[in-house]
Formats: sequence, C-alpha cells, structure tokens
Amino acid sequence: MTSQPEDRRTEYKSSIHFGAVYFRKTNPPRRDWERDYTVAVEDGHNMFRHWFPWGAIEVAPGEFDWEDYDIHLDLAQKYGIDTVIAEMITDVPEWLYHRYPHARRETIQGVKRPNMMHGSCITGGHNAMCLDNPEVAELAGRFLRELALRYRSHPALYGYDIWNECSLYDPQLICYCPATQARFREWLKRKYGDLRTLGKAWFRYSFTTWEDVELPRTIGPYPDVLDAIAFQNDNTFQWMQWRADLLRSADPEHPILAHGNAKSFSDIAPACGDDYRAAEIADVFGYTYWYSNRCHTLLASDMIRSASKGKPFWRAEAIGNSTWEQRRADSGPAPEKDEMAEPENIRLDSMISFMAGARGYLNPRWRPLLDGPLFGAYGWYGMDGSRTERSEMACSIAKWAHQPANERLWKSKPVKGEAAVLLLEEAQAHCYAAYGSTQYYSLSLQGVYEAFMHANIQCDIIKLDQIHDYAVVYVPFPVALKDSTVSALIEWTRSGGSLIGEAGFGYFTDQAHAIETQPNRGMEAVFGCREKRVSFGLERWNDLKITARLPEGDALISGGLLRQSYELQGAAAAGWFEDGEVAVTDHAYGKGKARLAGSMIGYGYKKRPDEQTKAWFASLLHLNGSKPMVQVNKSNVIARLSSHEGRYFLWVLNENVSEQTVTVTVDERIAAPRHANVLRGRSDLTLAGQCFTLTVEGRDAAILELN
Repeated sequence: MTSQPEDRRTEYKSSIHFGAVYFRKTNPPRRDWERDYTVAVEDGHNMFRHWFPWGAIEVAPGEFDWEDYDIHLDLAQKYGIDTVIAEMITDVPEWLYHRYPHARRETIQGVKRPNMMHGSCITGGHNAMCLDNPEVAELAGRFLRELALRYRSHPALYGYDIWNECSLYDPQLICYCPATQARFREWLKRKYGDLRTLGKAWFRYSFTTWEDVELPRTIGPYPDVLDAIAFQNDNTFQWMQWRADLLRSADPEHPILAHGNAKSFSDIAPACGDDYRAAEIADVFGYTYWYSNRCHTLLASDMIRSASKGKPFWRAEAIGNSTWEQRRADSGPAPEKDEMAEPENIRLDSMISFMAGARGYLNPRWRPLLDGPLFGAYGWYGMDGSRTERSEMACSIAKWAHQPANERLWKSKPVKGEAAVLLLEEAQAHCYAAYGSTQYYSLSLQGVYEAFMHANIQCDIIKLDQIHDYAVVYVPFPVALKDSTVSALIEWTRSGGSLIGEAGFGYFTDQAHAIETQPNRGMEAVFGCREKRVSFGLERWNDLKITARLPEGDALISGGLLRQSYELQGAAAAGWFEDGEVAVTDHAYGKGKARLAGSMIGYGYKKRPDEQTKAWFASLLHLNGSKPMVQVNKSNVIARLSSHEGRYFLWVLNENVSEQTVTVTVDERIAAPRHANVLRGRSDLTLAGQCFTLTVEGRDAAILELN
C-alpha cells in the first residue's frame, strides 16, 4: 500500500452511520474517486462499503491485485470515512472455474452452473462454485486470510461484511453437486444413526448403502424433502460461520458485519434466507429492503431488529432511485420500481428504519453503475457523481442525524412490542413442500403483522426461543409443528402466556405426518376443544367470514385457506361460521389463556383488510388485560416509543403524502410526560395529560424527547 495520507476526519463522527456502497471494481471510474469522497464528506456521509470480488483480485493463483482497494482505504482515512470491506467469495476467479469443473454448483435439474456475470458488480464467476468441495473452500479461505492480513491494521477499516444479503435468493441456487450430496449423507447419519432407521423415516425401505441416499430433486410433503430443507439451511449457515471464524482468526479486532434480505417470512425454506441465524453469527447485522420484499417496510425493519436480539443493526441497503432491470413495454405497470425516485419517499424510508431501531442507513449505490442490466439504478447521485434532488434529501437527513442533540436518540432502543407473531421454520417448510411456494405462510404472517400495525400495536416478529419475553403470541399458519415446539408452547401458556393460534394447529408433524386427532400432543387441553370438521380446500375458502365476539360487540371478520370447526371441551365459543359451527374458541389453561381460530385470519386480513378484522386483532391484547402503549387518532400514522436509561422518545410517523394533525396518547404506565423536546418536526405541539397534539409533515416523522 501507499504511505498513509494526511488524516482529514470530519465532524460526522456521531453514533449513527450514513452512507452507501461505493466501489464495485468496474464502477465508478477512478478519475472521480477523490472528488466523490470530497462530496460525500460535505454531504454528511461517514461510511462507504466496497465490494471485494475474489475473482477480480486473485487474478492468477496466489497473485493478488489490491491496487484499487488500497487507494480506497487511503482515501477513506484521508476524508474520515469508515470503510466496510464486503468480501465476495461468491464471485470466483475465472481460473478456479475452469480448473475444477467438478466443483461447480449443480442445479436441482442436474445442470452445472455456468460462469455468469454478477449484475451488480459486472465481474464473472457469480455463484458458480460450491464451497462443499475442499478445493474451493481451501482457496476461498486463503483469499479471506490474505484480505484480512492486508487491511487489518488500516486506520480506515471499520469491519468486514460477510455473505452479501445472506440468502441464496432462489431455489435454483441450492446445490446438488456430489460434494453437497456427501455432506447431506453425513448430516443424515448424525440425525438417524443408521440406514435402516432412515429408510423407515423416509418410507424408502430398501436402501442398502449410504450411496443410495440422495438429495430429493422434487418438491412434495415428504420427510426426505423436509430433511433436505433443514440440511441446506444448516449447511449454508455453517459456511457463514466458517467465514466469520476465519476472518476473526486473522483479525480479532474488527467486527464481523452481515446483512440479510429481510425475507425470513418467505425465504427460509426455499432459499436459506434465515436472517435470525445470520444475525447470530455477525457482531453487527443489517438488511436490504427493496420492492421485491413485497411487505411493509416496517415489517422488514422490525423483523431484523428481533433477529438481532439487541445487537446493533443497520439498514444496510435502501433504495435511492428507480430501477430499469427486467422492465418491458408489454408488461403491467410497476410503480413500486419508481417510488424511490421521489425524495420524500427516501425520507419516509429512512425514518421507518430509524424508528424501528436501525442505527445506520446506507444506499446500495452512492452513484449508479455504468455497465450491465442495473445501469443507472438506485443511486442517490447522478451517473457522473453530480448532486441530485435525491442526494440533497439524503444530505439533509444525514446532517440532521449527526446533530449533537440527537445523540441520546441514537442510543435509545425501541421498547418491546405489546404482542409478537411467531415465525416457525417447520410451518413455513411444510407450506413450501406441500404447495411449492411459501406464499400462504408468508401472507398469513404478514397479515397478522399488518393488522396489529394498523391498530397501532407494536408486533415483534420472533422465533421460538424469544417467546418468554412476550405475554401475547400469535402463531400464523401453524399446520406443521415439531414436538419440541408444541411442548414449548404448552409450557409457555401454562406459565401465563396468551396464545392465539390459527386453523390446523399442529395438524402435521415436522415430517409431514398427519396426526389422527386434532388438536393433538397436549394442545387439545390447552385450547379446550377438538376438531368437528376440517377442509383444506384453499380456493373454496378464499373469502371466509366468521362472526367473532369482541368486547364492544360482534364483528364480521375475514379468514381464508382453511376451515376448521370445533366441539367444545371446556372452552367457550368466541366466533361462529355462517352455519353456526364454532369457529373461534377461548380457554383458560394454567395461568394462561388460549384462543384458537378456525381459519387463517392473518391471510384474510392481508387479502382483504377491513376495520372489523383489525378490531379483532386489536382486541387480542385484552386476553392478558393489556392495552396499546401509544394510540393515534389518524390512519396511516404510526406512533412508537424508544427508550434509553429511563428516558422515552416518541416517534410519530406519517405515511400520508399530506401533513396530518394528530393526537397521540401515551399510556400512563409507560410514561407520564410533563414536557417534550422536539428533535424533529414542528415545535407547535400541545400536551394535555397523556395526550400530544402535533402536526407531522407528509412522508416524514416527528420525534419528541419526553421529560
């Protein structure tokens, strides 16, 4: 590397990070680098992430070209910008691809992966090789060690980002090569012990040698498919842990970062997209969110916060402009691909991320690519690096974020939600195996979250090991459950939890075996009922109505997908189908309470959101006698609380285009404010008891420090 340049660190050294991905080998051109760093600093940016594609650096075996990256680290030191090194061993060298053809990824159809370009980097070898082959793992490990040893002492280094977006994206990227098949067999040996036991479990009774056992190449609700899903996830995250361990051994001083796709509600089964497992490995976690997530931005943010379990997390990739990829003149309109061209939507997006607890906000492009299918996409700045109306908005947000008055705000964390929705891998996996898609599971979970959100109830998205932090837990699309999951839910409810389950609760085991009686495995005692009638005719029940009993009177709520009616065995009826059969039951169990709904109410709300179904979800807090922490009197306005050392911060987010004057009521059990400092928004607010009346700009947030 060159000699260390003069350090010109800026005033932007607050506890919030703001910036973008800058260098991707082919873009931007070298002549603009120093000018762009100067502009970035002037505009309040204090972090860049650069991609380090293996195939663009190790140009021949053992021959590394670090020149471009040395320059960037030195520029970062000069201008006071923290640098995140994003290792990209997924983009392999050309010589590796051709030297080890047996180690190429193999698709489910048995086709070896071609040597493809990476559309976001414009280098070759993308997702071409499989780490399960020792030759690939050894050489990839050498590259990672060389990278860490070279930059671990550089003053500009912040940390290492491993495995960009922590997902395989698509089932076609799951590998079936011989080396992966061998690892699958070892995984099965640990689970089942011997071949005869495996054969019985899989209903394949005539295995004579372990070489007879293969990864299934068809999708269906069978034990071998579900084992394959579990194996692929275990194997994938073992390799992520391997990356982290290797870099930590070479550089124990700098943190390991990672960012997922914020699609665990849909992508764990088909594409190993489990943000919760990824977050366990990283020191700092983050997430990409863009239009293809097909969920509310706040859902993605809240899910990553829950996955991070108190670790710092960032919005690692936002959206800074339109995209042109895969757009056709003869296709339908796609307005979501252009929304982020409006600066006000960039502002709203950042405020959603910060409100959910993200303490960094980065764009996937500082300026757009000049090559490939993603040319011109996403960038805050122009194709030539010039300022735009989008970059001006980003600049205003960054400079506001760095104000010293906001330091206490960034130290605060969102309070725990009043309710939680439980994400269960086995339920999602069964949905994928049975229907070839996770959409029914995904939409059910999203509908539950959105109903609570629209009722201004903070609903955290959790895994099973987090249930003891919550008093109210909703389990969507729970048709397949592990024995251990059932046992944990029984004990949690007995100890005082309020459990809400949907139709077909534990109908199948996690190996797709349908149990003869419903509910089962002790859940019949929890819910105090048994099944009278069930139908899995998904299209038949696409618009199913239930008359449900609410504290303020009966409501007609929406369900979908399944219809399951019940006979009472100690429970009380709390809802009925049109023919009078019991559709919802309430039951006291131990110190807790349990409600069972005979359809997928989350799916119904996602498909047909309405006030009565929203009111039903809001009433679920009554099961344990609680009420919302904050209430708002306008739709599309969300209020949240964060706290630090006993001090509360009130966030009021306005998703409407126009400004809204709203009244926010803070529950007296949470805070009794006497005064409020305005950290963002207008100062003309009034406080009367527990109620704030204030005006919030369109697509913006007001933030108050409560005293």
